[in-house]
Amino acid sequence: MTHFFWKRFIGSWLISFFSLQATRLVFYLNLREQFGASFSETLDAFLFGTEFDAVTIAYLLGLFFVALPFLKGGYSTSIAKWYYITMLGAMNFLNCADAEFFKFTARRSTDDLFEFAFLSSDIVNIAPNLIGHFWYLLVAFSVIMLLAYLLLQRLFKDSNDDSNLWKRSFALIPTAIVLIIAARGGFHPIPLSIINAGNTSNAKLSAVVLSTPFTIIKTLGKPDLLRYDFPNNEKIEFNPIRPNQETELTGSANGSNVVVIIVESLASEYVKSLNGLEVGYAPFVDSLSNHSAVFNNGFANGHRSIEGIAAIASSIPTLMYEPYSTSPYAGNSINSLANILGGQGYFTSFLHGGNKNSMNFESFSGQAGYNVFYDRDDYPFPDKHYDGIWGISDHYMLNHAVDLFSDYEKPFFSTIFTLSSHHPYTIPQEYQNRFPKGTLPIHESVGYADQSLKEFFIKASKANWYSNTLFIITADHTSLSEQAQFQTKLGSLRIPIIFFHPSDSMLTEVQTQVMQQIDIMPTVLDLLGYDEPYFSFGVNAFDSTVDHTAIAFKHDQYQLYRNGKLVCFDGENTNFVFDVNANELLQNNLARDENFDYAESEKYMKGFIQGYSKALNENKMTVESWSKAKE
Repeated sequence: MTHFFWKRFIGSWLISFFSLQATRLVFYLNLREQFGASFSETLDAFLFGTEFDAVTIAYLLGLFFVALPFLKGGYSTSIAKWYYITMLGAMNFLNCADAEFFKFTARRSTDDLFEFAFLSSDIVNIAPNLIGHFWYLLVAFSVIMLLAYLLLQRLFKDSNDDSNLWKRSFALIPTAIVLIIAARGGFHPIPLSIINAGNTSNAKLSAVVLSTPFTIIKTLGKPDLLRYDFPNNEKIEFNPIRPNQETELTGSANGSNVVVIIVESLASEYVKSLNGLEVGYAPFVDSLSNHSAVFNNGFANGHRSIEGIAAIASSIPTLMYEPYSTSPYAGNSINSLANILGGQGYFTSFLHGGNKNSMNFESFSGQAGYNVFYDRDDYPFPDKHYDGIWGISDHYMLNHAVDLFSDYEKPFFSTIFTLSSHHPYTIPQEYQNRFPKGTLPIHESVGYADQSLKEFFIKASKANWYSNTLFIITADHTSLSEQAQFQTKLGSLRIPIIFFHPSDSMLTEVQTQVMQQIDIMPTVLDLLGYDEPYFSFGVNAFDSTVDHTAIAFKHDQYQLYRNGKLVCFDGENTNFVFDVNANELLQNNLARDENFDYAESEKYMKGFIQGYSKALNENKMTVESWSKAKE
């Protein structure tokens, strides 16, 4: 070992740490409104982040460090340097990309990022637009990598080490020791994992502590869904077979058509009647709420469109890293509103103005049993009304849906998924500058989506099928946020869930019980008076005899909101517990407070995830298969 080796070894580590911290800074600055932390807390997060960076450096640049003692110039040194810069560039590019992507997922990307990239042609359609809008991230990335390259060149400009092979080989000993320690994230009893980021002084900054290459490494090849077998005294037995006890609303919409409208990214924060603020961007939704059953404690079960579809249409949450619809379990036999109502004589359709199989919607609709899937290719003017990125603009597609419904056999069930309130929030020229700009880029497009809904209902109200139709308006997930209460583990999942029937005066009250996306299917079936047993992870929202909860999988943990308590469980331990009623901002972790009782919620969580794991792993997601397994 010589000073040449140590100079290059230490210098290469420092360049790696420098660049990764620089892109962490880019990530933080682009999202700083979402963190609301003090300078000392932010500094602590950056320092803690070096431990996670050490892991990614060890994994992705380890080969470079192993080769380093043997580099004697020429071709081998050039290859090693380009390998180093390429891998470091990939790591930093992922960090910069997540500086924007985080706004839509509320978490660092995992290995499912590659699913998104290759799921359909969406990435091809939106890539030019993303580059145009977020050029500053590319500039920041380029500057950081140029500086890293220049520093690396300077590090290798000296004459090469001429010591013999044996002397060079001894350098592998300290190299191996450093790489092993780094791969564990330092001197920890167990290697660092995603959940350890929550140990920073402000849990809101856990995403800053993490890095995207780290979360991808830690989820790559990880089992989609572990099998659980908790002792009986530690769990509440989960029973997914519905229906439950009848309510006063059971059958009140018997024979009605059903239209589920999923509005892209319509968070509760944007709806004045739901956000507790003085401002909103969806006045029509507000007005409709006055004549509807509105759930002011409505929650999404995930942060992605592809997760929302399965939750709403089939009552299947995604409690794993990969969305259910693209997971190995996507071929399981399932219940859905489409196949259940189809069996009752309903004509069923899924309408989305997007490009062919955007977000895998068409594939899922086929598995769920919809009679018809309708996308941009089926629309009469696929180019004239194309927004240039995602598909047919909302007001065109919703207007056309009314015509389609009028031609359908009755009764019918249809799911409509809008798209204009998705980045880059494209608004047709004739609708531009008609809605409040707000303070976030999405606000104006929410106004346009809301206006499109208004025009849909005005036109639909003149159709002969309108008065006999149950409408459900909800969102696939939330999006950009500026209010602290909507940025927490729980608040970032708050969405509108609205049930409206023009002829049902019983569906006109504000509902305070918790309701989640997976509760929509059983609630609709109960309102229609469906009395056959079926499989559902959710419950009837109007049934007072069951627990009303909200469950999700976030930040490497299962989280359950039940009886005013939020419990976060990693499969082995409960790491975070919050009294939501006492502290909406979730600033006081009560997991180690012996005086705060959350045992029942933990038992409920264990029973639920064990049942979920069993159902998916063993393909027991129907009444017949689940019941047979219990015999």
